[in-house]
Amino acid sequence: MDFRTRYGPWAFVAGASMGIGAALSHEAAARGLNVAMLARGEALLREEADKVRDEHGVDVRVVPGDLAAPAIADVVAEATGDLEIGLLVYNATIAMQGHFLDVPLDDQLASVQVNCATPLALVHLFGRSMRERGRGGIGLVSSTGGTAGSVNFSTYNAGKAYQWVLAETLWAELEPSGVDVTSILVGPTYSPNFAAFQETLDPKLRGDPESADPLDRARARLFDPSMPRDVAVALYDNLADGPVCYTHPDDEYIARSTLAMPRADAVALWHGVMDTSTRTSSRTAR
Repeated sequence: MDFRTRYGPWAFVAGASMGIGAALSHEAAARGLNVAMLARGEALLREEADKVRDEHGVDVRVVPGDLAAPAIADVVAEATGDLEIGLLVYNATIAMQGHFLDVPLDDQLASVQVNCATPLALVHLFGRSMRERGRGGIGLVSSTGGTAGSVNFSTYNAGKAYQWVLAETLWAELEPSGVDVTSILVGPTYSPNFAAFQETLDPKLRGDPESADPLDRARARLFDPSMPRDVAVALYDNLADGPVCYTHPDDEYIARSTLAMPRADAVALWHGVMDTSTRTSSRTAR
């Protein structure tokens, strides 16, 4: 089946107004799907939705909503009840920077809601219909950071690990029903938030992209991020090929190296990656 037949007629993209989410919306539309786009900032969301509609000639539905709200699945269900959602892509995150005990509890709980509870609720909302139809796709945008604990991004790394393992479980359970599931473990990817984080990096620790040392390779990626469209293309190209995929070969190298290590060494590796940053960034993803 072609992409539209397999995953259409509608895609639902959570966290769709900028960066990777906007790229996922455009790429789904470029492959022939209509797109329902959800994000919290309504003005920016409507602006991006107009671009998707105008550039690709598809139908677009705007769904303003806060993914940190416990009742967000009810909002989504009401807004999309008349649509046949054949592709769910969850991209949103909250990623506060700082030691765990120094970050306010309310921020940590909001991160758990966005990174864990809301994707679970949306998969449950749309997954049953996909299973009944015998086709569809679910893509969860996780991170190579989810392969280990570290410092400064505790709840983010834990949340991305949750998405990754959830996707593997869904892949195993839904594959016999004809529903494709994958989690893309993204590495550094350009966005305004990431650009602000890059400003905190120590240039003396740039790293070598040709090194066999995964810490060197990971530090090099911090200075040479992927673009959002790279993530969208990789996710959609690999949606039918198993429970995990990657944007860039170095991301796969770093993830596989991390998982092959004793856990203390894996945490030390990611501690070293975080130590490439010299201070707290002026912006965070939320």
